[in-house]
Amino acid sequence: MSDNYFDSSGSLDEPILTDAEIEKYKKYFSEYGEEILFSQGTVIVGYGDVSTSIDLLLTGEALVEVPVNEKWIPVAWIKSGSVIGEIAFLDSQPRTARVIARTACKLFRISRDSFSEVSQKRPIAALEFISRISQIMAYRLRRIEQFDAVEQGRDDMRKELAADLHDQTMSELSAILMHLGLLKLVIEDQETVKDIDNLVSMVKNADVNLRQLVREKGHDQIAVVGIEESLQVFFKDLEKEPVSSPIEIVYISNELNKGGLPGPVAMDLYQIIRQSVLNSVEHANANLISAEIIWVEEGISFSVEDNGIGFSRSNIKNVPEAGHFGLLNLKLRAERVGGYVDINSEEGKGTKVVGTIPISRETSENIKLRTNRYFLDA
Repeated sequence: MSDNYFDSSGSLDEPILTDAEIEKYKKYFSEYGEEILFSQGTVIVGYGDVSTSIDLLLTGEALVEVPVNEKWIPVAWIKSGSVIGEIAFLDSQPRTARVIARTACKLFRISRDSFSEVSQKRPIAALEFISRISQIMAYRLRRIEQFDAVEQGRDDMRKELAADLHDQTMSELSAILMHLGLLKLVIEDQETVKDIDNLVSMVKNADVNLRQLVREKGHDQIAVVGIEESLQVFFKDLEKEPVSSPIEIVYISNELNKGGLPGPVAMDLYQIIRQSVLNSVEHANANLISAEIIWVEEGISFSVEDNGIGFSRSNIKNVPEAGHFGLLNLKLRAERVGGYVDINSEEGKGTKVVGTIPISRETSENIKLRTNRYFLDA
């Protein structure tokens, strides 16, 4: 694996600071800024801190966490080249999240007072810096807005479905069971009684399945059991779905639940794999789908490939609008966690979704590669 395999700079036009820009800004603020080292697990910025400094993340990775029900929930993962605290730097308000060093980190910290002093002595340099920071902030806010709009719609539909099933459909099933029970009491024909017993059994099975569906739609499964088991549940559930022709799914991974994969990364990676596999099942006319997630020291590489009908590269821009592959949503998910995703396809030669997420793993030694096979029967 090459050293730049996980370098996704430019792949999605993510406006992180380049090495050249960081060196330039360090030179601008050499008399005012300072380099600070943080060991793994230490707090870089505390929740509620009244601090207007901005940090350039020179090396390492960090997690952004917010308090929810007396627990710290990770909501973002940031890598070298990113900035920390751009909003507080601009609006001078207390920090609304805390930032933890996921690995050892080196920062270059610039205080608001220092920036004000530089802006008087070197106004052009200060304007260039603030313009770049504003560009990064605007980009992040725009992506959050786009992504949240999609996710909010899906979350609302999911919760509405769960509520409807619980309040209406399951109540109706209970009423049907009660009426069938009363009906048995007044019918003497034994054959009819057997038919009623069969109906009762079918309704009870439907009730069990619906209760399971409500549980699945009512909480974040990945937060409960992790990405590995969630994907296995997804593949097993697919085996129960009707398909027009048999499909074999081969899933390869290397113990993703070991190593502390941050929750936001696990969620987005799960959804990328899930959506890509569903696209292949529903639209590719394939009989073989291969999904792979490998997490090593340099980062995560993933792919979903099928041997289906494919599509022309010249039409790839139309694919998201057509809704067949949802490439735009896949792109937004990968982009949000600092990675990239690409799609390769050719008519008659199948489709392959590939991507990487440059999140490090402490070690991949003694981590086993596992292969699971699932079969969807027609």
